Amino acid sequence: MPPVYERDERRHGGISIRLSAGIGYGWAKRKLERGSSRVHGLDGLLSLDVGSAVIENLIVYGRVAGFAWNQLGAGGSDNAGSAYAGMLGAGARYYLLPSNIYGSATAALGVLKITNDLGKPQNANPGFGLDLEVGRDFWAGTPLDRRAIGIALRFAWLHCGAADTRLSEPKPWNAFALSFVFSVGYN
Repeated sequence: MPPVYERDERRHGGISIRLSAGIGYGWAKRKLERGSSRVHGLDGLLSLDVGSAVIENLIVYGRVAGFAWNQLGAGGSDNAGSAYAGMLGAGARYYLLPSNIYGSATAALGVLKITNDLGKPQNANPGFGLDLEVGRDFWAGTPLDRRAIGIALRFAWLHCGAADTRLSEPKPWNAFALSFVFSVGYN
């Protein structure tokens, strides 16, 4: 006789692996004495989280993430081209069950690279980054399975210092991205 499945009582525990991809809008800005320099446009992001549940439904993880955008508009520079950001950090994600809605926060070391359309870099020194995310996971498969797919809204912020202090105005860059994220995971 086949097993009878009762109410789906899955919980988040053990090992957690999550791959996320998203699309949204990003911008990077640096204030100068005479105005500002900025790049903004549609962004794409990719991230990988690997961690473990420390208690039921609370996952602590390490994250490698990157996002990039090409210029839709620029200020202070006629030839601003694109921006690339990378983050390496740690965070926590907590699930509210049975709805499987979650919130997460990640603190990270971040790098930012801004290039113009001639390929000339306007890099920044490493800085601090923060990701905040709210979303929902949907279990995939049978109640014995721990795979999930998810949707979320992610806000990323990155603050990096000027790389070239010989410039007349070595001001820091601030980068932001707001993205709609799709994910697949196991936990």
